[in-house]
Amino acid sequence: MNYTRIKNSVEKNMSKITGESFKVITIILIGWSAFAFADVTSKILSEGYHPAFILIINGLLALILLIGTILFQKGLKGFLSPNWKWLIVRGACIAVTATGVVNALALIPIADLYGITFSAPFIAVVLSVIFLRESVGLHRWVSIIIGFTGVLILLGPQFNTMNTGILFAIAATISIAVGTIIIRKIGKYEYLPLFVLYPYIGILAVNIPLGIPEIKPIAAENLHLFIMNAILVLVGQLGVTWGTANAKATASVAPFVYIQVVWGIALGFLFFGDIPSITTSIGLFLVMTAGLYMIYRENKLNRKT
Repeated sequence: MNYTRIKNSVEKNMSKITGESFKVITIILIGWSAFAFADVTSKILSEGYHPAFILIINGLLALILLIGTILFQKGLKGFLSPNWKWLIVRGACIAVTATGVVNALALIPIADLYGITFSAPFIAVVLSVIFLRESVGLHRWVSIIIGFTGVLILLGPQFNTMNTGILFAIAATISIAVGTIIIRKIGKYEYLPLFVLYPYIGILAVNIPLGIPEIKPIAAENLHLFIMNAILVLVGQLGVTWGTANAKATASVAPFVYIQVVWGIALGFLFFGDIPSITTSIGLFLVMTAGLYMIYRENKLNRKT
């Protein structure tokens, strides 16, 4: 069997299972995976730098790349958009997400952070019903309930001494869900670099006032981590934004965030020696099972239409 036949077979089966195109699935998986690796670099850097300072450097590097790309491709008119109000709102959401995630990573293990933020797809589906009038059947409502049950298990006794980290993670979770709905609201025809530019402006607007007192020289041995962090976050932003905007429905792509649990557990153990507790493992299992079942139900729905 040649490469083309294998590729076509994989694409066909992936589309059949999820109801989404292979391209959308691949790009959104790359995006979430990039975020997972970025979280590792953020956690390493948080041992020597304030979270706000990390976000400032990240935002400035990404902003330079994005502005350069927009000017090269479209000139000054590339900064104009009929969706500018929604882009500002999404920028504010991503600013809260980034600030919450980086601060949470400085306080709690990666796997525990993901356990909380993994409730974002369920919140996104609920919001899609309210604001986008998307249809969600009984089975997916059951999935949402099971998913939130998993999150409640995660928010067990092991978090009693880490309340600040939990609050940051919860704030990030809500903003992830709202940001997902705004992407769907704006649609797939928005210019992608501009789609991502506004979030970085929001990140800088929030963190520059917080980070100015924390500015310090970057050690030479950490410079590559800052650059890597900025590139990974930018790849994550572009991949997840494009995949979400081009998906057939929110419920069919939202659960792909669970690829992060694989990376989170593996990288958390490799770099920080973190081993998920029993309650964390049970909670993650429930949340992921509920999310994967949502994909299954979305596929069943697509077959009938």
